[in-house]
Amino acid sequence: MSEQPRLRQAVLCARDLEPTVERLRSELGVGEPYRDPEVGYFGLENAVFAIGDTFLEVVSPVRPEVPGAATAAKQLERSGADVCGYMAMLQIDDLAAARERAREAGVREVFAIELDEIDEVHLHPGDMRGAIVALSTPKPQESWR
Repeated sequence: MSEQPRLRQAVLCARDLEPTVERLRSELGVGEPYRDPEVGYFGLENAVFAIGDTFLEVVSPVRPEVPGAATAAKQLERSGADVCGYMAMLQIDDLAAARERAREAGVREVFAIELDEIDEVHLHPGDMRGAIVALSTPKPQESWR
């Protein structure tokens, strides 16, 4: 892996998931998406499309009382659109150093996790000027959870 961050996953937010999924399938010619039940933890439902070894995900808030869904709903409201940008997920080599640089710059973290196959932190969208930025270090580097 190089020392440059790599965009591994772009995430859109949609008011209505299924019409957005069908439009992406039609216009981009992508196949059937993967549905990750684990995003329910954040109050969201999703669809993830593989495009080579990069991913395009669409999330939709379904449980507004959950902080993740509330954030997604606010992003949609601010945008005034039915679909908007939501998250950029970057693969990096040194998560500890990146977290330290973010802290020094006054950027807050809203989520962090360490698993056997990936370490990840989400940076506050208010500090990142409107989108959540996720910094991830997969183990091994060529994998993506």
